[in-house]
Amino acid sequence: MANRKRTTLGVVHVTATPPGWDKGVAGIRAIHKAQGWSDIGYNEIINADGRAEIGRGKMAIGAHVAGFNSISYGLAMVGGVDASGRPDVNTLKNAQFATLERRMRELLEEFPDIKWCGHRDLSPDKNGNGVIEPFEHIKACPCFDVIPWAAAKGLPVADIRGNWKPIVIENKPVIEGPDTRTAYLQRLLVRDGYALGPIDGIVGRKTRAAIRAFQLASNLPESGDFDAPTVSKLRLLFEAKATA
Repeated sequence: MANRKRTTLGVVHVTATPPGWDKGVAGIRAIHKAQGWSDIGYNEIINADGRAEIGRGKMAIGAHVAGFNSISYGLAMVGGVDASGRPDVNTLKNAQFATLERRMRELLEEFPDIKWCGHRDLSPDKNGNGVIEPFEHIKACPCFDVIPWAAAKGLPVADIRGNWKPIVIENKPVIEGPDTRTAYLQRLLVRDGYALGPIDGIVGRKTRAAIRAFQLASNLPESGDFDAPTVSKLRLLFEAKATA
């Protein structure tokens, strides 16, 4: 199983298991494998009694948030839905929130660049305004707003609006995310037939090459950036295909 090369994002989930469910990592692993996965998707879970358990592995690339698995740590709280299957933060226990805060702080020591958000915060930015709004959430997970909760406790949180900063990976400058708007635009490029590597919210060498190829085919200036004319053209093509 592949390992992450870097960890810049921590994603909080809930398992959406019913009240009283208490089968730990083994139970979640069985559920995920029954769905055809190779292993449990989360790196770690927090049981209802507040006990933390390692899932797929601390350094393993998980399967918990499409497009961001290669840079993220998935931490899931057991519960999150009521007996009818509706999202309900009241199913989560005080002991779980205490462990969540503790584990966030411990993981920050291990991964100094980690920033926290909830699964639903990584929904596609459908209107392209750089802000993930409630109507854009593809799911309720984790049934509470992680970013303000973590920020109030002095923990680093992901800037989902996408205030990028330059970093260097393998001696090459790239633009670091996580940025859901970029991941969404990467998906549009892939849907239009352009190969760019993993959809990870990072504008790296392959993404820039795909952007330039798209710009060339669209008679746009070859900036290699998701500039306004390029984004507008991408969205027009996607919307045309969606309504065809």
